[in-house]
Amino acid sequence: MSNYNMRRPRSYYQNTLPQSNMYQTPDLHHQNDNEIDQTSPLPLLVPSFQQHSYPKPTEGSYRQPSIPHHHHLEKHLPHRIWSNTIYQEYFRKDHHQHFKFHIVCYNILAQTLLEDNSFLYQHCFKNNLKWYRRKDRLLRELLRQDADILCLQEMQKDHYENEFQPILKQQGYDSIYVKRTGDKYDGCCLFYRINRLKLIQSKTVSFYQKDIRILDKDNCGLIALFQPLSPNATADDLFCVATTHLLFSPKRGDIKLAQTQYFLAEIDRLATNHTDINSYYPIILCGDFNAQPQSPLIEFILNRYIKYDTYRCIEISGQTPDSSMKNRFSYPLPSRELLPLTFVTSDCRIPTENSNVSFHTRSEQQSSTILTHNKQFTSVYDAKDCSDVTTNSGDESKLVDFIFYTQPDDDPYRLNLLSRFDLYKQNHMIDIHMPNHQFASDHFLLGAKFALKLRNK
Repeated sequence: MSNYNMRRPRSYYQNTLPQSNMYQTPDLHHQNDNEIDQTSPLPLLVPSFQQHSYPKPTEGSYRQPSIPHHHHLEKHLPHRIWSNTIYQEYFRKDHHQHFKFHIVCYNILAQTLLEDNSFLYQHCFKNNLKWYRRKDRLLRELLRQDADILCLQEMQKDHYENEFQPILKQQGYDSIYVKRTGDKYDGCCLFYRINRLKLIQSKTVSFYQKDIRILDKDNCGLIALFQPLSPNATADDLFCVATTHLLFSPKRGDIKLAQTQYFLAEIDRLATNHTDINSYYPIILCGDFNAQPQSPLIEFILNRYIKYDTYRCIEISGQTPDSSMKNRFSYPLPSRELLPLTFVTSDCRIPTENSNVSFHTRSEQQSSTILTHNKQFTSVYDAKDCSDVTTNSGDESKLVDFIFYTQPDDDPYRLNLLSRFDLYKQNHMIDIHMPNHQFASDHFLLGAKFALKLRNK
């Protein structure tokens, strides 16, 4: 990483966000690229001691406000900044051959889940947990990113239909949504700018399959295939975006791995270039994976291989510290296939009658404990840095949210990462309780800017 971008003054946003429309955001797409890269979102709201004033006591009537002492002043985190990669300078010299776009991934914390798990937020200022406050802060944070694609997890269906969809539609976004199955209220949604992207195809993926025992949870995902709306773009310049929210339970790594296997198979089906069955369009895979860096699950995504019968279920996601894992009972993963080969193959593909493509021999597939895939993913953030933080809940700070993108050996410069929205570190999280006056969720927003190399150049 090299250059750090400077911040615009607070007055810029005060002038561009008039009070008459609190969700209005400036259109930065047609500004100079150098100018855009200098922006960094400012804190959304002032600290809580500036937000709330208490009546001045009269003489003889003074008493302390009946609120916990830790609510008087919430710690304020420093502004996050964008860091450029080495490709940013190359893009500036050759930007006419590329389509630049900005993607956001954000678990916004469903209000029903907040209220059902209120013990996790007992140290938070109660006013910061109210939905009307959280909604306004979330929308401001999202719109200030001015992204082309918003991938959101834990979006309640009623909040999507009644609030986010109408407001973001006014800002030029269309969207797709999938709710978790069963009695769940939330799901995943994907917003995209209709003046920048054309939706070619989409797929909603419900992980619950009534006839498959291991797929008995209500998680879900979304996959979309886009074509850039650019004068230089052709029908060959497609790219795939997928977002998901995997099961939380640290003890059920077998289910998380099976969900990943199934989701990768559905991505493969949508992202495969049908003119060449062994090639695929560029892919961005993001979401809340409920897995730590260097865990077997994340290593499987990046390294394309796992022999899972060597692990216990509790070890797959890396959520449980090694010190406590040794004293906890956990079943080993099965010595057979996780999913029926008639449903998803062990190389993470949906089987078809006329397709016998495999990246390993049949004997390896019959060993039943090996999973592979052929997508060469790279992580936007350092997938080995456990000091990075994407969630701070119940006084635990972890990195469980990721953005991956493909860089295949045969075309490594097709999709290039230009810059990333830097993450906070573990040492920033001391005495931080979320949601708070600054952040409306218990997760942090992830952001990345990419350049897609166009084929006709």
